[in-house]
This record gives sequence, structure tokens and C-alpha cells, in this order.
Amino acid sequence: MSAHEVTAQGTGNKGNGPAPQGPWTVRTLLAWVAGFLKEREVDSPRAIAEILLADTLGVERMRLYMEPEREPSADELARFRALVARAGRHEPIQFLVGRWPFLGRDFEVAPCTLIPRPCTETLVERALAFCRELPEARRAEGLRVLDLCTGTGCIAVSVALGLKAVLRPTDAGCRPLGGQAGAAAEAVPVVQIGDEPAVAAAQASPARAITTVVATDVVAEAVELARRNAQRLGAAVDFRAGDLWDALDARETFDLVLSNPPYVTDAEYEALDRNVRDYEPASALKGGRDGLDFVRRIAHEAVRRTRSGGLVLIEIGWKHRDGAMALFAGSEWRDVEVLRDGEGIDRVLVAHRV
Repeated sequence: MSAHEVTAQGTGNKGNGPAPQGPWTVRTLLAWVAGFLKEREVDSPRAIAEILLADTLGVERMRLYMEPEREPSADELARFRALVARAGRHEPIQFLVGRWPFLGRDFEVAPCTLIPRPCTETLVERALAFCRELPEARRAEGLRVLDLCTGTGCIAVSVALGLKAVLRPTDAGCRPLGGQAGAAAEAVPVVQIGDEPAVAAAQASPARAITTVVATDVVAEAVELARRNAQRLGAAVDFRAGDLWDALDARETFDLVLSNPPYVTDAEYEALDRNVRDYEPASALKGGRDGLDFVRRIAHEAVRRTRSGGLVLIEIGWKHRDGAMALFAGSEWRDVEVLRDGEGIDRVLVAHRV
């Protein structure tokens, strides 16, 4: 495919400079597409050009700089051209490549779910820290974790996999967290993460405890996507379709309740960047007039669903600190606070159940 064909068919662009003479190479493609995306006011145009080309060629981004004169095939150019056209319309790069990293793992993403963001990592890190801080006897009993509004499943999967390290078997050759070496360590029961073999083992031997991670979402398509992520990454999570607590048995309670619910206010939603407003699902973003509609529903039911000594963690908007904390101001809660994310923005509500 000639340079003229890529220019004419790929973007229809007339104003960001002439196409290079001769065949397209990695070097010329990156330069030309970065200019094309910049003209269309796409954020980080060079980085997006690199991500799309690396994805098209099936290589790491660094390889593009190691092989700058590589000439993509006609099929590769056609696929790249289609992706660039979509990027020029401000479609999120995450949906173009179909995956995005969260805490070092790639998660499948699709327009039925919110795209995982770094600010949510603060919630997962605090959840795992809470589990590490629990007394050995409490951890040995087995923990129950709930993730509401799971979306891609990035929270539930990351916590389930993280708990494998926090609650690792004592016969794995490492001293358990908070435990002692030798005979004392041998007395600590083995904890496995809610899979079928672990359930069978627990039934056969009361010395084994089960930790279960449950995740719910109102969008059935999102539940299936999250389930695929868990299976691919090797995490045992019980995914259920339903509106918040409605997916659960009325008697189920949990040691740890997590959620990244919709919390964008009606006014904020109208002002969102178009790549968010036009492509990510409104149902995963809009939290009502003040952005706290879902936080209220979580807080109301969390009182009876969170076990004594348990923890609730909810991602909130940057203006919601006081309003969210007020929802957990009752005598049933203690040490209510809001954590800041990596950018120093109020992000995660923390409430300990008395």
C-alpha cells in the first residue's frame, strides 16, 4: 500500500503535511499519525500512535524504536488505518486495543464497562493492607470480600490474587505474615482462595479456611467480561448479575465491602471530555444530582452486611469528602476517613464497622 493510499483511505486528512515519498515505515507512520491526531486535539497523540502501531504489529512499543525502518504489510496497514480513524474520532485507546493495565495486569475492556484507572488502585492497596493487619485468628477463619459495581472485575480480581499472597499457605516454605517460624507457624491453618478444590479440602479438614470474593454488576455483559478476566488471570471470583445488593442472598455478610460506583454529578457529566462522555457507559458514571446516589444505597445496606471489625472502601468524587463521610457518621462506624490517590485527590472513603 502506498503512502497516498494510507493518506486518502486512512484519514482523509489534508492539512497535517504531505505523505512521505516511498513506502510507509514505522518511523514515517508514527510521525504522520501523531500529527494527524494532534490536529484533531486527541490527547497524547504520539503515545497513542505508538500504542496503536505496536498493537497492530503485535510487538512491544520499544520494538518500534528498534526497527524504525520496518515496513508493515498491506493487511497491517489496513488495520492500523482503521484504528487511527477511530482514534481521530476520540474513541478511547483502551477500547481500540481491547485491554488496559491495572496494578500490573492486563484487563479486557469494552464499551459495556468503565475503563480501569490508576486512582482506583488506591482502593485495592488499602483493602489488601487491611487484610494484612487483621489478627491471625481472624484471617484463619476465612474472609468474605464483596465488590459492588465490579465492571471489568479489576478490583475483585486484583484483591483475590493479592489475597493469595496475604493469606498464603504456611506449607509453601515462607513464614506467614504475623506468624512465627517453627512449631507455632505449623499450627496456622492453610487458607485457599474460594475455588472448588479448596472447598472440598475444607469439608474434609476443619483446619482449612476459605476466603471468598463475590462481585456484582447490574450489566450482564459486564459480568461476563469480568468473568473472562478472572479466568484468564487465574482468580477465583463469584460473579453475580444484579443491582448492587440485590444479587446477594439476604443473609450474606462480609468482612470487606469494596466499590467503585458511579459518582459523577449530573453537571459534571455534561462537562466530561468527549472520549469519556461519548464512549464509556453512562450507567457506570452518573451518580445523580450530587453524585452520591449509589454511595447512599451502599451505606444504607452496609450497616447490616458488614461484619463487626470489617471495613468498607468506596471510591468517591473529588468533591464528595464531607458528604460521603456524613453517610457513615452513625455509631455503627468508627475511624471514618478519606484517602487521597496518587495525584493527591480525595478518592477513597474508609469506614470501619464497630
